[in-house]
Amino acid sequence: MSVAEVPRASSHDLSVALKLAHPMPEYVVLFEVPESTGTHYGSRADALVISTYPSRGFEICGFEFKTARGDWLGELKNPAKADRIARYCDRWCVFAPSGVVREGELPVGWGLWELLPGGTVRRSVQPATREPEPMPRAFVASLLRARAKLEPEDHVALVAHHRREWEKQQQAREVAPPLPFHDAARVDAGLRKLEAIREATGIDLLDFTPTRRWIERLKLVDSPRLFHQLRLLRDLFGDDELRARVERACEDGACDQPGPARRNGAAPPG
Repeated sequence: MSVAEVPRASSHDLSVALKLAHPMPEYVVLFEVPESTGTHYGSRADALVISTYPSRGFEICGFEFKTARGDWLGELKNPAKADRIARYCDRWCVFAPSGVVREGELPVGWGLWELLPGGTVRRSVQPATREPEPMPRAFVASLLRARAKLEPEDHVALVAHHRREWEKQQQAREVAPPLPFHDAARVDAGLRKLEAIREATGIDLLDFTPTRRWIERLKLVDSPRLFHQLRLLRDLFGDDELRARVERACEDGACDQPGPARRNGAAPPG
């Protein structure tokens, strides 16, 4: 492959390589940091790398990205422009694909990082250590705003996350498909029975789960022995209130069911 066929690295490639070379939490990498906030922000650094470890002296290294030879030659015509931000940094470097910056072209004190084919980073020229000036509030505000900005990948990930959450909420709001007719009829009948139980007993089975003891008592309703005993109460006692309560218990012809025979073989009194 000839030199002309080699893909030229972009500013995005340089940004990714720089961030990979300075991982969190050891470093904080800020991109496109202007001299100040507001409309007239002056000069701008393509990247600032801030060390967060005391062992590294909390150094700040500024970077100027150059992706083409012509862009670099334009920078050389006015290198003092970079000093508007470089004066707040401990070091200042140019970061460019290999071949963009040639030997002997660097301004005094500048360093050179080169991005080689395959993504390897080479520190070709070590920058000189500067005595940084105190940062004015305008530059501090610019740093904070640059830190608060979302990178494109972070923004896409955030949007995707909110999209997934929105879809979950929409699915939760959707009404379940209607039941088949015969199932719906059974549900309606069951609800009517539950309402009848609630009116007769005051027990709302929609909010109350019967215990095992309750279930056994409900099963006793189907016992022929119980019907026989209720029929005896109805026929042998003369208490009108008791008879009325037994009659209610024997509704729907329950007491007309045949009861068990007496022990001596005779039919129970009717």
